[in-house]
Amino acid sequence: MRLMIDTNIFLDVLGHREPFYENSKEVLYLCESGQAQGFLSASSATDIFYLVRRQLHSVERAYQALGSVLDIVQVLTVTNEHVLEAYARRAADFEDCLLAVCAKANRCDAIVTRNKKDFTDFGISLLAPEELLARF
Repeated sequence: MRLMIDTNIFLDVLGHREPFYENSKEVLYLCESGQAQGFLSASSATDIFYLVRRQLHSVERAYQALGSVLDIVQVLTVTNEHVLEAYARRAADFEDCLLAVCAKANRCDAIVTRNKKDFTDFGISLLAPEELLARF
């Protein structure tokens, strides 16, 4: 199963955000163990680095956090065409729109997110962490 992992799932684990930490950690474990293929968009990688650096006030710790993410999932390229398609859609949340466009273009089976409402009308399956875990 090819899964685009939303940024919030990574941030739940990196920041030990309760009550989401355990389910998000299990989602990433499915990817780490090879039971599923996990992906993030290139733009999500920059978001993760920025948010962790801002929270921890440490460039080194932000690199460590991003490194741990990159050990688990693969980065999918965001192309000019993806950006133009997301732009043309004029979605309320451009970042989520771009992630969905990237996921579809790379034939992901689903997006794993806690914010399913942000991804409606993109024509890709959406799974909350607990829904994905129930399948395994």
